[in-house]
Amino acid sequence: MPTLTHLNCRSTHVRIDIVSNYNLQLIAHAKLLPGQTKESDAVDTITDLYYEFLCTSKFNSSEQYLITCGSGAGRELIKLANITSVPPAFNPFIEENNGGNGRGGANNNPTSRSLWDPVAKELYNAIMWLICLYDIDPLNGPLLEIKANLENWPNSKPFPSKIKSINTIVKKYTADIKLTDKINEHNFENLRQFTFSNLNSILEENNVESYF
Repeated sequence: MPTLTHLNCRSTHVRIDIVSNYNLQLIAHAKLLPGQTKESDAVDTITDLYYEFLCTSKFNSSEQYLITCGSGAGRELIKLANITSVPPAFNPFIEENNGGNGRGGANNNPTSRSLWDPVAKELYNAIMWLICLYDIDPLNGPLLEIKANLENWPNSKPFPSKIKSINTIVKKYTADIKLTDKINEHNFENLRQFTFSNLNSILEENNVESYF
């Protein structure tokens, strides 16, 4: 997917117009890492939690845009677009329950109410770390597809083919360095414990070098 133009979403009136003309897909919901900022399409600078939406025209599916915004605009777009599956924000600096704490999500959101399969959780965390470390814009292709599948079915163990696919993408972004090493390079304070041991074991069983 080529780089996409962003849509201004500054006011409620503009947001209503957007959801009237575009189908919105929430593709990222995360806390920015220390020192990171994002320019909001609601005309602010984001320093904490952010939302990113892929907007596809209801009249021409090849016409797509992005929206990046903070919590206020993000929650309103979710409500206006009637998006019911909203994962809790990925925040590597707080402890979470196995099923997530549900903050920012709907009550019927699978990722808020279900126990995560351990392998699925590790793969999801790896994807979210890629998004946070490398500011992938726009999120697309296998990365987006597998992320969405994990959010929709968090208690299902992903197939080895999905793990291999993300492993290949990790290698592309980390330049042959393991993702764990890239995370540790930053020496983040108050970082909760992350492990990719299950992913490493599955790749080893399939004779594939792990970059997790």
